Amino acid sequence: MYRNLALLVVFIGLSAGAPRAVAVPVRAVTVEGRAVEGQWGGLDGTGRILLIEQGKLTALAASDLLSLHHGDQGGQDARPPRGGQGGQDARPPRTLPAPASRPASDRSADTVRIYLADGSQFDARITGGDGDSVELQSSLLAGLKLRLSSLAGVWFSGQDVPAAVEAFTQALAHRDLAHDTLFIVQDGKVSLLRGVLEALDERGGSFRWRDRGVPIDRSRAFGVVLATGGGAPPVPQMRCTLTDGSVWAGTIAGGTAGSIRIELTSGPMLNVRPEDVTDIMFRNDRVVFLSDLDPAQYEFTPWATTRWPYHKDRSAANQPLRIDGQAFDRGIGMHASAVLTYSLGEPFKQFAAVIGIDDAVGPRGNVVFRVLADGREVFNSGPVTGRDAARPILVGLNGAQTLQLVVDDGDGVDVGDRADWGAARLIR
Repeated sequence: MYRNLALLVVFIGLSAGAPRAVAVPVRAVTVEGRAVEGQWGGLDGTGRILLIEQGKLTALAASDLLSLHHGDQGGQDARPPRGGQGGQDARPPRTLPAPASRPASDRSADTVRIYLADGSQFDARITGGDGDSVELQSSLLAGLKLRLSSLAGVWFSGQDVPAAVEAFTQALAHRDLAHDTLFIVQDGKVSLLRGVLEALDERGGSFRWRDRGVPIDRSRAFGVVLATGGGAPPVPQMRCTLTDGSVWAGTIAGGTAGSIRIELTSGPMLNVRPEDVTDIMFRNDRVVFLSDLDPAQYEFTPWATTRWPYHKDRSAANQPLRIDGQAFDRGIGMHASAVLTYSLGEPFKQFAAVIGIDDAVGPRGNVVFRVLADGREVFNSGPVTGRDAARPILVGLNGAQTLQLVVDDGDGVDVGDRADWGAARLIR
């Protein structure tokens, strides 16, 4: 028997109301890492997300979720294969995808890749603009006017020049505080002009460099990355990735079994079909990712002469985090034997992560993962090798003031002992 009349009304509407929508399998991942599977059912009157499984409705509050994934897209459960177990929240990612990853479906000369400060990115045509704003047209929005201050970058070029791709991607990941950067490619060589983007329009625009205005020649300009400026970008409720590779940041404003309505941070409403959604990553005030914190201490004991650092959102070898074929945008990479110590400024209930040996070393590696709270061991994985599956963990902290992540040597030498803590996070 239904305990919530709102769920009953929605269920009747789904079964006997409007025309049947495409059944879209969805996997939701909670803050704690629990997977809930069903078919997309829209939102109820209180804004909860509905999943339908064998005729039963499950209502999930966004505040309890890290992510939603299309079940046919290799979606994430407690061992997520794409982007980590809630491996990214709704903030702009620490490293934006390289422009070479732009979908090949539309590479016409007048199509650009737009990167926004809120983490959105999409292909569009520039249809107008001035020194304050730019007008765009995408496949989903016929008209979109954005202030230049909302942009993180624009990739103009359809040419994949490796040096330009690398420079542009690094500039996006580490945007200058004071200067905009224009990337010029000529005869395979990359030049960087640092100044101010004066205007952006369908012809190119203007860039102020060395106290003079330089017209932006779209045949030579690879892209432009804008300064972060003094203001912080808006923090959206979620980021939604579509099958065309676009990412849209904002708030889920409503939804039915056949549609998801998103109020974009930039203002307009966007309606997308559930079957076109790859995943939705939520910002959650209950979660703090360890990669957003600086440890109080890092200790490493080398087996030989190599001294391995730890890395935020990267493996010990400073490569993308991958465990058992699963990629993680957030997490901690370490190498045995090492200890990371965090002083927690507030009480947390739990620590969660997905642990395993990084895929880059194949079947090699043998380590032991341990978690200590106020010096007391609260988790011990036992031996973990490169042949083992990724393992989700959820550990009680009970308000501890100190958290330590420990990676010990297992059997044998330390070759391949690259230990990943995928989506390592603290839970309030």
